[in-house]
Amino acid sequence: MSYQVIARKWRPLRFDDVTGQSHVTTPLRNAIRSGRVPHALVLTGPRGVGKTTLARILARCLNCEKGPTDEPCGTCDSCEEIISGRSTDVQEIDAASRTGVDDIREVIESIRYAASPGKHRIFVIDEVHMLSKQAFNALLKTLEEPPPQSLFVFATTNPEAIPFTVLSRCQRYDLRRIAAQEVARCLGDIAKAEGVKISKQSLLAIAREGDGSMRDSQTLLDQVISFGGSEVEDEAVSQVLDLIDRRVLVSIVRACIEGNAKAALDACGVAAEKGSDPKRLGSSLVALLRDLVVLSISPNDAGELVDASDEDLEELKALAEQSQTTRLRRMFRILVSEQEDLSWAPQPFAVLEMALVRLACLPEGGDVAQLIARLDALEKQLGSGGGFGGGNAGSGPAAGGGAARSSSGRSGGGSRAASAAPSEQGRSADARPASRLASTPIRPKAPVPDAPIVAEEEAIAAEAMPASDAMATPEAVLDRLRALARDENPPLFQSLERVRLAERGNDHLVFAASGGFHQRRIEDRRSDLDALCSRFFGKAMRIEIRLDESAPAEGAEAPANRTAREQDRQRKHAALNHPSINRALKALRGEIIDIQALDDKPPKTPER
Repeated sequence: MSYQVIARKWRPLRFDDVTGQSHVTTPLRNAIRSGRVPHALVLTGPRGVGKTTLARILARCLNCEKGPTDEPCGTCDSCEEIISGRSTDVQEIDAASRTGVDDIREVIESIRYAASPGKHRIFVIDEVHMLSKQAFNALLKTLEEPPPQSLFVFATTNPEAIPFTVLSRCQRYDLRRIAAQEVARCLGDIAKAEGVKISKQSLLAIAREGDGSMRDSQTLLDQVISFGGSEVEDEAVSQVLDLIDRRVLVSIVRACIEGNAKAALDACGVAAEKGSDPKRLGSSLVALLRDLVVLSISPNDAGELVDASDEDLEELKALAEQSQTTRLRRMFRILVSEQEDLSWAPQPFAVLEMALVRLACLPEGGDVAQLIARLDALEKQLGSGGGFGGGNAGSGPAAGGGAARSSSGRSGGGSRAASAAPSEQGRSADARPASRLASTPIRPKAPVPDAPIVAEEEAIAAEAMPASDAMATPEAVLDRLRALARDENPPLFQSLERVRLAERGNDHLVFAASGGFHQRRIEDRRSDLDALCSRFFGKAMRIEIRLDESAPAEGAEAPANRTAREQDRQRKHAALNHPSINRALKALRGEIIDIQALDDKPPKTPER
């Protein structure tokens, strides 16, 4: 007799033998006991989880001489014929090779005849989603009203491809992937029955490679036994399955956690010498970092959330305690992003090595939080400062504005000095609240966040963009008003195109239009402008709109001046629309005071 592979030899023959699918076997058993077996079933799920096996067990339960029963005897003629595939009452159809409407017509003709010698006519259609649209349509009427004592069992890995008209006529049961621990336990029983000695760690490795499929795991076990014989060593399992040595993986991750880039590169070199695939090595490191994150969050539930032996769990717990959860999560995210480059990189191992160096040099996640705490403490120490109304630094949209440059001719400076606290009288004009320090040149003793630290999105609080303050130039204030109008009121944004802010005060603004048409245009939207300015400055503002007498008559402006002014306007709009600039302003609580092109020459510094 020819050799029978483990996947066929140890196929379950009873509901009790099916692993990890109790949510399906229990209702099927209850339906058989109560005589409520439906006329059509759909069994869905990944490959190798027991769809066809459950269909055959159900057929034996219904056609057993002692049945219908949920415990078929397995010894009667009907059970033996179904097990060997010789039963005339149970027909298995492969829809992948018989997809046409003529094949379904044969089924429809065959179902008219009563079962003989069994009790039910059962049609098991595997990969039913492969049937053509015409075949499904031909099956609909028979599927809705089949003859008595007949049953359709559809098995598929892609239920979305089945028409809804077919699904609505069936009871659907979704089989799921089997947990690695359950697969390893089943493989251990099989190995013991086969007289094979294999460690639990190797069985768990095989189960993980099976990815929740019992059939795939049994096939791998068959392959490992063929390689290692009756006593399978862990090294043999690693060679057959091309597994990465777990000790190497732990060494790499430990070196990254401890900040030892050299040790991480050495361990990666050991894996390369053993012929490990860089993409597979990266995937294994991602899985290990995931386990460490889980263990750092929930160490007490490690057995349920992490597939590892008891010895490995203790080692991983100790490793997870050496670093913060946030840092481990950042390491995981960085390595996942680097994985995308491995598929096309000319030197995949070089990409992986640079990723490990980056992980090893990654700072602790608490640095950014400590820096923000220091900024908050500095803000309290410096006291409160305000915008146009002299309010607190943290109140209203006018709070938290910053200036990119300082000038002796600031507008609104007198109002700021009048509202300062007595403890601030001796402070220099450049002393401002900490919410403005992020965008203002300050003395070295004031902490300024580094750009890489600011880029850590999880450590930056999502706060509103600051409005203008008393030190911002009129041009900068108008640019911010236009930016706000662009998002909330596009018509008002267009009306502000040919308007400049001629004068600004503590409670009033004077807009100058370049022509009569533009003056009337902005006058028509005065109410919208009032609301915008009130929300921008945090208080009601008195607005005056007049004609700009200094502006040249419309059409009198030189073409070169118009071109330069249009380029400058487009440059400012591009800067205000740039996502990176807006994000930096939001993170640093900064303020745009002036915008210059990179090709503009900087002002000359007088020689000493």
